[in-house]
Amino acid sequence: MNFISQNPYTEEVIATFDFIDNSALNQAMDDASKAQSVWKKTLVKDRVIYIKYLAELLTEHHERLALIACEEMGKTLKEAKLEVLKCARGCEYYAKHATDLLQPKTSIAETGKTVTLQYEPLGVVLGIFPWNFPYWQIIRSAVPIVLAGNAILIKPAPGTPRCAIELMKIIEASELPAKLMQMIFANTEQVEAILADSRVQAATLTGSEKAGSAVASVAAKHIKKSVLELGGSDPFIVFNDADLTTTLNTAITARFQNNGQSCIAAKRFIVDEKIADKFLNGLTDRLNHLTLGNPLSPETNIGPLARKDLCDQLNNQVKIAIKHGAKILYQAPVEQQHGYFFPPTILGEISPVNPVFQEELFGPVVSFYTFTTMDEAIALANATGFGLGASIWTANIELARSIAVDIEAGQVFINEMVKSQPSYPFGGIKKSGFGRELGEFGLYEFCNLKSVWH
Repeated sequence: MNFISQNPYTEEVIATFDFIDNSALNQAMDDASKAQSVWKKTLVKDRVIYIKYLAELLTEHHERLALIACEEMGKTLKEAKLEVLKCARGCEYYAKHATDLLQPKTSIAETGKTVTLQYEPLGVVLGIFPWNFPYWQIIRSAVPIVLAGNAILIKPAPGTPRCAIELMKIIEASELPAKLMQMIFANTEQVEAILADSRVQAATLTGSEKAGSAVASVAAKHIKKSVLELGGSDPFIVFNDADLTTTLNTAITARFQNNGQSCIAAKRFIVDEKIADKFLNGLTDRLNHLTLGNPLSPETNIGPLARKDLCDQLNNQVKIAIKHGAKILYQAPVEQQHGYFFPPTILGEISPVNPVFQEELFGPVVSFYTFTTMDEAIALANATGFGLGASIWTANIELARSIAVDIEAGQVFINEMVKSQPSYPFGGIKKSGFGRELGEFGLYEFCNLKSVWH
C-alpha cells in the first residue's frame, strides 16, 4: 500500500504518494550521515537557535497545519490546533533547556580522579511515527534527537502523508541545516534495509505492538539501540470519595479526545462499586450531550476514526466481546450517512477470559469494571499486558500515592488525566514499550554518555 491521504469524514481520496525508490533512499542515508558529521561539531547554544525559530513557525502556521490534520485523519479542528501549539511548546522547552542539559558534568571519583560525563550523539536515527498525532509524535522525538547532535530520517504514517509534507516545509523554513531532518516514504522492506545499514545507528518508533516488535527485533539483530512507545490500556481508577463532577468531566476528555484514538487514553474505567451506578449514569448523561460529525465544525466533539479498517477492527472487537459475555451498557446512535464513525460505547461485564480483556480498544469505547477493595482495584489495573499510564481519583492523596507505587505503568496521575508534557519523561513498560521520550531523559536516549577520566 502506498502513502494515501484520505478524508475519513467524506471518504474522499485526496492524494497518493509513491514509496521512495531505493536509489533516493540510499542518497538520503548518505546525506544524513554527512550532515550529521558536521552538525555534531555545532555548539548546542547554536543548535537551539533553529529550534526557537521552529517554535515560532509552528505557532504562526498552526491553523493551516490543524486544518490538514482534520482533513487527513479526522480529529476535531480544536484538538488539531492544540496539537500543533503543543509542538511549539515542546520546541520552546528544549530550546530553553538543552544547552544546560547537554553541558558536560564533572565530578571527583572515589579514586581521586576527575570524571567528565559528556553527552555525545550516536549518529543517524530512524524515526517511525503514527497517524493519530501526526505532528506531535514527530516533533517530540525528532527535536531532542537533533538537538543532541544526531540526524533523523522521519518515516511518517502511510495514512498522513500530507501532514508530514507540510511539517517538513515548516522544518525547512526554520533554516535547520539541510538533510538533518529528512522525510522518507519507506515501505516495510526498506525500513529493514535502513536498520541494517551501517550509516544508521539507532531507531525510535511510536506505534503498534506488532510494529514495535518487528523494528526492535531487526535493530537488536544489528546491535542497534531502539526506543519504543507502543499501545496502552490505561486504567482510570475511581474511589468513592472522588469529586464526581470533576472526575466525570475529565473522564470524557480522557477517553474520547482525538476521537478515542490515543495510546494514553483512559480505556478501562475501574470504579468503586459503591458509586458505580452513579458514575455510570453521570457518564452516559455526558455522552448523550456529545456531538458526532464533521471535524471541521466547532459543534463537533467526536469525529470519524482515521480509516475504514480501524473502524471495522473496533467493531469486530466489540462483537467478539459481546459474544464472550460482555454487555453494552451504553451506545450512542450514529446518524452520519458517510464517514468512518464509531458510536461512543460503554462495555461492561467483561470477564478475564474475554479476549477483549487483554486488548487495546483504539476508539471511543469504554471498558467498565467495578471493585470492592483497594487490592482488587490494583489487581484490575495491572491485569493487562500494557503499562503506559494510569490515573487515580480520590480525595485521599496519601492513599493514591501508596497505590501509585503498585501500579505497573510508566506514569501515574492523581486526580488528573494522563498526558504527555515536554518537561517530563514519557514512556511505558511491559508491552507498552521501553525507553523514554521528552524531558531530559528523552534528550539523553540517543546520546553516548561518555565518561572521560582525567
